Parts: sequence; structure tokens; C-alpha cells
Amino acid sequence: MIPRQRYDFTGIPGRKVDVSDTTDPLQYFELFFTEELVSKITSETNAQAALLASKPPGPRGFPRMDKWKDTDNDELKVFFAVMLLQRIVQKPELEMFWSTRPLLDTPYLRQIMTGERFLLLLRCLHFVNNHSISAGQSKAQVSMQKIKPVFDFLVNKFSTVYTPNRNIAVNESLMLFKRQLALRQYIPMKRAQCGLKLYVLCESQSGYVWNALVHTGPSMNLKNSADGLKSSRIVLTLVSDLLGQGYCVFIGNFYTSPMLFRELHQNRTDAVGTACLNTKQMPIDLKKRIAKGTTAARFYDELMALKWYDKKEVIMLSTFHSDTVIEVDCRNGKKTKKPCVIVDYNKNMGAVDLADQMLASYPTECKRHKFWYKKFFRHLLNITVLNSYILFKKDNPEHTISHVNFRLTLIERMLEKHHKPGQQHLRGRPCSDDVTPLRLSGRHFPKSIPPTSGKQNPTGRCKVCCSHNKDGKKIRRETRYFCEKCDVPLCVVPCFEIYHTKKYY
Repeated sequence: MIPRQRYDFTGIPGRKVDVSDTTDPLQYFELFFTEELVSKITSETNAQAALLASKPPGPRGFPRMDKWKDTDNDELKVFFAVMLLQRIVQKPELEMFWSTRPLLDTPYLRQIMTGERFLLLLRCLHFVNNHSISAGQSKAQVSMQKIKPVFDFLVNKFSTVYTPNRNIAVNESLMLFKRQLALRQYIPMKRAQCGLKLYVLCESQSGYVWNALVHTGPSMNLKNSADGLKSSRIVLTLVSDLLGQGYCVFIGNFYTSPMLFRELHQNRTDAVGTACLNTKQMPIDLKKRIAKGTTAARFYDELMALKWYDKKEVIMLSTFHSDTVIEVDCRNGKKTKKPCVIVDYNKNMGAVDLADQMLASYPTECKRHKFWYKKFFRHLLNITVLNSYILFKKDNPEHTISHVNFRLTLIERMLEKHHKPGQQHLRGRPCSDDVTPLRLSGRHFPKSIPPTSGKQNPTGRCKVCCSHNKDGKKIRRETRYFCEKCDVPLCVVPCFEIYHTKKYY
């Protein structure tokens, strides 16, 4: 039997939104992360800060809400830039980014934003009004509503800004999260193994993330399929806007079924995937053993099921391949023969893993992220930068900029455009290596910490004592005195002198 040819591809791949300067990474990033989205986050963050400020103070170690000042779009974009920088210059704890110890010192970051302000913004970062979260749904769906508006907005931008090339791939991705969460899933084959599971559609050639769904359990809002299987419904939901244009979708054996492939074929969409012989409507006679290096194929209407024995048996299903075997080069320089369907599948299926691999160098792990949706936001921020980089490379094929250098340039442009010098609310910390820090200049005098409405004789933790470690533990020492000019609690002897005479203490 001679299988039919592939459908003619009628899609128009490429960027659909104009960019005035194709050499500016920031313009690509702002195709997705628009002013509309940032304004929404700013509004919700300020509202959350007002809510937290109305509550009793949190445990020690939490940033103090009495220091809060409402944020704006520019400051929040600087905050996002710092978030991105922290994934390049990685440190075990957030506080270390503002440490003055020579081994950890990052002076430029202190010049951009104080550690106290960053932690305040991180604590108050919010994406949706809690009162708008509807009850009566599963725990997973209720949890997802914490970040759903941002997720839906970005995924919609991913699919409207760019149209993928002919070959696309559907697979699972996992964002590591070890804490208790109704959304958490376990995938042993993934590097992270447990966390938030996403079903992702990527362009095979580049790894561009075009569409995605978050696994929220049985009540997911999915398209209907002929076989009624959830796996088929996931695929049809992800590719629904690309049907009828001659696309070819590559999928794994979790999704592959003859009924799904027929439904895709009826919608002018080809499909290729690994399969299991115990799947409904797969040919039974392929279960017979074959010799190593040989193939066996069965054709039925538009489908071809092929079995190939290499190191183990591999089952493939395709809507357009024949059982042709071709000669390919091996890694050791030798040549071997493989079925054409296997070669095409290996070439195009790894798109989601390619995207995960490019994101792996910028992990979202952070000890401060007790709230999963804030960590997921970092993950979405990372995906947005990745898609921006892919579009930048497509428009500038002669440009040799690497992924990490693209990120650095993007961060520089974000700070250049949105950072407002002199508005960091510095508290006596050094601004630059070339400028004498305020605390090292003259005319500093100790004073008693003034009484507050809650305490007649308030105390504060000495800045110098708390910066030292003893036997691996931080020293905590309270004092009734502070430097009024620096607004820093300090022991009168010897810490006041140390703080105002030594850059590194």
C-alpha cells in the first residue's frame, strides 16, 4: 500500500506584531509582558499591601509593613529585572544578594533596590483579588485562580504574537515544587519529578512555547474528542487554533491513539507519535516478535502502525509515513538504518524538552517562595524571556548573541528605561564602590530609639551583631540605640564605631 502524501501547509508562520527596533531585546519582551499586565499586577500588589498592613505584624524575619510605600509600574518592572538577574547571579538565600561581605558582595544590586524594599515587594506581590476567587470548585482549581489571570494573559500573547512553523510537538513539562499543593503532580521521567505539571505545545524547530495548560485534575476545561480520552482532549485543546492548516503534531505514547489520529486527520492535521500495542484499535498482529534490526508495518486507511526492533521494540503511529528505511549517521561515525518515521520523530519531538533545557540554567527555586503562585510567576517570567529570545534570533539570524547575554542585555534595558535613581529609599548602605557610603562619612551620633504607640522603650536588632555568624548561627542582639542619620539600630560599644568606620564588618 502506498500511503497518502502530507497535507499542504497553508499556515503563515512568523511574528504577527510589529517591532520598531529588531535589535532591542526589551521590545520583544514587551510584546508579551505589556503595560496592561504590569498595571494589573501593580494594582493587586498595592491592594494586597494595604490588606497586610491592616493585620497584626507577622513573625520576626518578615519585612515590616509600616515601611511600605505604594509601588508603580516602573518600580515593579525594576523588581522583575532584579528577579531575572537573581537567576543569573545565583545565591542560596535572597538576603545574600544585599550582603556586604566581600565573598558575597553584589554592589550594583544595592544601587538598584534595597534588600528591604525587594522583600517587601516580594511579600506583597499579588495577581488577583482574593474576593473574586469563586468557591465550589476543586482545591486544584481554587489554587490555580491565584495566578490564572496572568497565566491566561501570557499564553494568549504567546499564541497571538507568533505563528509556529509546520512541525509542532505536545509534551509535559514540570515546575519543581516540593511543598504541599493540590496542583502538585509526580512525573518520574522528568528531572524535577514532582511539582506543577503543564501540558505544553512547542514549535519543534525552536522550542517556542505557543500554548500551555496547567493540570488541575479531572475538572479541566478541555475540548471534546471522539474517543473521550482525557489525553486526546488535551491534545485537541492545545492544537485547536491550528487545525485545518496542514500542521503536523508530534506526541508521546501517553496521548497517541488511532481514534485521535483519525480525528486530527479529518481536521487536515497530520500526527506522528510513539504508541502502545495495547491501545484500543492498534493492530493485534504487531505483537508478534520480530528480529533485531527489522521492521513490521500495518496500514489501515490513513494510518500506518510500525514496529521496529532496535535495542528494544518501538511502536510508531503516523498519518502520512510509509515503512521506508533510510541510512543515517551515528554518533560514533558509523552508519545505521532506521525507519523514516523514527528519524522524523526524533528530530521534531524534543521541542518541549529543548525549552525545559534552556530554562534549566535559570531555576525558579528560592527558599522565600512559600507561596507556589509566586514561584510559578517566576517560571512564567522565564518562559516569556525564552520566547522573546527565540523571536529575537529569528529576526536576527546573523546575530550570535547567546541566551544568557540576551537576558543580561534585557535586564540592562529594563533598568535603563524604568529605574529612577535616588528613589531606592536607601538606609545608609553603600550606593557604589566609587562613592563613599553615607555611613562612613562624618557627623553620626547614637540616640535612643524613640517610643512608639505600642512600646515605651522599643529595641531593635543591632545591624553589626546580626551580620556576624557564630558556630554557623546568626547572633541576635537587641539594642535601645540607633544612628539617626543612617536609621540603623546599633550597640553603642563597639558596633557604632565598627559600622561607621569599616566598609566590610
